[in-house]
Amino acid sequence: MLWTIRLSALLYAGALFAYWRRHPSARWVSLAAYLLYLAHVYLAFDQRYAWSHAAAYAETARQTRDLFGLDWGGGIYFNYAFTILWPLDFFYPRRLWLHAFLIFMFLNGVLVFGKWWR
Repeated sequence: MLWTIRLSALLYAGALFAYWRRHPSARWVSLAAYLLYLAHVYLAFDQRYAWSHAAAYAETARQTRDLFGLDWGGGIYFNYAFTILWPLDFFYPRRLWLHAFLIFMFLNGVLVFGKWWR
C-alpha cells in the first residue's frame, strides 16, 4: 500500500517540475500521480479501515494525538478535500493556491505522518 503513495508523491513532484518547465506532459504526469493516489485511498479503506469512515477518523485522531497531543480526527476531512480538489489541476493547471494545498498535504503525509522517519 505504501508504494502507491510513494510513487504518487514522486510523480506529483515530477508534474510540478514539468509545469515549471512548461512541458506538455505535466497534466498527464499529474493524472498518473492522482490515479496512484486513488489506488492508495482504495487500498487503505479496503484493507485497513474496512470501508469505515469512523475507523479512519479514529486512526487519524490517534495519530494526531500521538504526534501533537490533540485527540482530533478532523484531519481526515483535509484528505477528503485533497481527493476532491486535485482533479481541478487537470482543468486549471498552474493554480498557485491549488498546488500550495496539494504540496502542504503531501508534506504533511510524508514528513509529519509518514512512517519513514519513525
